[in-house]
Amino acid sequence: MSNKACAMRSLRADIVRVLAGAILAAACAGGASAQDADAASAAASSPTDPRAARIESAVDKLRADPLLSGKHMEHKLRWKDDEPEKKKKDPVDPSIFKWLADLARFINDMSRFLLWGIVAVLVALALVSVRHVVQLRAFRRAKAASAVSHVRDLDVRPESLPNDVGAAAWALWQSGQVPAALSLLYRGALSRMIHRFQVPITASATEGECLELARGRLESTALRYVTQVVRAWEANIYGGRTLSLAMGEALCTGFGQRLDASMPLAAESGS
Repeated sequence: MSNKACAMRSLRADIVRVLAGAILAAACAGGASAQDADAASAAASSPTDPRAARIESAVDKLRADPLLSGKHMEHKLRWKDDEPEKKKKDPVDPSIFKWLADLARFINDMSRFLLWGIVAVLVALALVSVRHVVQLRAFRRAKAASAVSHVRDLDVRPESLPNDVGAAAWALWQSGQVPAALSLLYRGALSRMIHRFQVPITASATEGECLELARGRLESTALRYVTQVVRAWEANIYGGRTLSLAMGEALCTGFGQRLDASMPLAAESGS
């Protein structure tokens, strides 16, 4: 819009200049012929030439025209919202610093209480764990003390047996003491089932009852071995049957492999 207005003003200025030049040329051409004849009389009769006055007046008007002066003023309409507003920076409220300081103090106090709370919980857990361990050991000692020491006149206490039951029984078997070897194997099997595998065998339990109580407490291989020992014990002691040396070797060497190496089923499921 501003460029178009400037172009229109420039065009008008050019037209005015052309008209002014035409007027001056016409005035000069009209008065050139009479200038020489009337020069003396015009100079004598009038101090100034009216034509020159008219020309001077036209030139003054042209000079006074703002469009021909080379300077012009432009007026622009502008929306009030378009003007950038100077934003004043709000001063920082000093209370926010006090609030931040209070927050930091609160976090510090809470972290201290939280730390002491964690320490108290850990101490309580440690005390409960120690109490649980002490009670468990006391229960095991009481249970071991309450376990039967004899099953039908057979001493089944662990301290009454040799360290290597299988080797000791095999030595007896090789020396011809088969009943003593079978008795040692049977006592050792009963002792392992009571104290190692936690089989609830009573003092008056028979061989069949011991095997029935061992089901679910022993692994299949350990239960099969104990069954073989019981059957050999019954065949020799009650039936008077003679057992072979190969059977004796298999029973004696299998004691450690089947009863000492295997783990209780309850311990395996708990682990």
